[in-house]
Amino acid sequence: MKCPNCGCEIEEGHLYCETCGNEIQIVPDFEPEIENSIIETLSTVAEEIGEDSVQKAAEKALETKDISEYPDHSKKEDAFMGEISGKNWLSVGIATAFALIVIAIFASLFMYHRYSVSYQLEQAKKFAAEQNYEQAVSFLERARNLDPGQADIVLLEAAYLYQLEDKETALSILIELVEKNRLEYEDKEKAFEYIVSIYDEMEQYDKINALLVSCEDSEIQNHFQQYMALVPEFGFASGTYEEILSLKISANTAGKIYYTTDGSEPDENSEIYTAPLLLETGEFQISAIFVNDYGIKSEVVRNWYIINLTAPDAPEVLPVSGNYSLPTMIEVEAPLEGTVYYTMDGSEPTKDSLKYTEPIFMPLGKSNFKFITVSEEGVSSEVVSRSYSFELETNVTVDKAIHNVVQALFDRKVLNDLQGHSHGIQGKYVFAYDTIVEIPNLGYYYVLNEYIDDENGNRTKTERMYAVEVYTGAPNRLIYDDQGEMGLISLTD
Repeated sequence: MKCPNCGCEIEEGHLYCETCGNEIQIVPDFEPEIENSIIETLSTVAEEIGEDSVQKAAEKALETKDISEYPDHSKKEDAFMGEISGKNWLSVGIATAFALIVIAIFASLFMYHRYSVSYQLEQAKKFAAEQNYEQAVSFLERARNLDPGQADIVLLEAAYLYQLEDKETALSILIELVEKNRLEYEDKEKAFEYIVSIYDEMEQYDKINALLVSCEDSEIQNHFQQYMALVPEFGFASGTYEEILSLKISANTAGKIYYTTDGSEPDENSEIYTAPLLLETGEFQISAIFVNDYGIKSEVVRNWYIINLTAPDAPEVLPVSGNYSLPTMIEVEAPLEGTVYYTMDGSEPTKDSLKYTEPIFMPLGKSNFKFITVSEEGVSSEVVSRSYSFELETNVTVDKAIHNVVQALFDRKVLNDLQGHSHGIQGKYVFAYDTIVEIPNLGYYYVLNEYIDDENGNRTKTERMYAVEVYTGAPNRLIYDDQGEMGLISLTD
């Protein structure tokens, strides 16, 4: 069917043109003035063909007929009256026909008023425009009974009921509409929007969740998913694994996931999931529940995991723990499979700790090293610990080495004073011990790094390094050639 206003195609069953908004009249508009006019006209016709008209017709016939024309007067009169009688029956027949027409018209008007959906809608809108929503609802109830599956009627009635603050009835007819009728998605979405908005206003979020969970339309569920509390989803299915699992738990919308790892029932006092759970060797029962931002709780979901892993061999570390008076290198022999990581402050090493790549110079003083091997699957070996006490047998201390460098730079006029000030910088130069190294064929040296401390207390490392011979205290610039080999430039020559 096409819209008489704009000519656009209108879907079957729709009462309004979606393009221009024009209402489509299934039956002609009913106007009381027209009805009264019809009744008056028909009444006039009926009166005119009634008994008075028959009598007038007889009198007129007597005036125009000459009875003397008939030889037998009595027979003539009988014949004439017979003629009049025939005409009278004809008039009665016509009157009866008109009466039947009148009855049929009144019956049609009654049926139109009583059984026309269009008429009920028209009257409902008329009373709603006058803010007489009670009367408007009564017409829409009749329209809904005539056509229970028409979404427009139910949506309009729900809107009027809402104006009357009868939210329960509005919810009832809307829920019945979506549960018992196959609706187009647009109508279904509107119905759910009405239902959800009413429940939201009433803060009955659990009913929203129950309604959406029971809905089989995934598009509707996705549209209103912020009100739903579906069970959390696990990144891995229950089972046995031969690798460490980084288990992710996700929810369908904003909210919080609470979980336990010992099989106990999770609630809002349990651990809050914020990052993947690291499942290493052992058996785990993870239970989780989701609570969305409206306080709606999901059901509890549980998964079981068995992690069977083979730990790699621990690294071999030399030298052993002890006291040392000469510079010594700490060397590690790693297993064929795995990577060695270590710490120098006694803390437990992980795969995020320092990675061992080459021998380490034993630090001056006391130190505590810990080493582990981590396999490709992320499994850690046992920890290997080493404790060292390294005291160099020399009169040249670290502080003496730093002083010798500062004095040499002052003598060469690189520094303005022994506090490290220089013309070329804002702030001053400072020097800090890094390690002890052995330079082939040259001996052992303290390695010092150079920094600049600005006026705000910020420290920046420069590219220059210095080496001081550990036994003589001779200061030098430390350089590297193209092959990465260390070399010295004396500061006292």
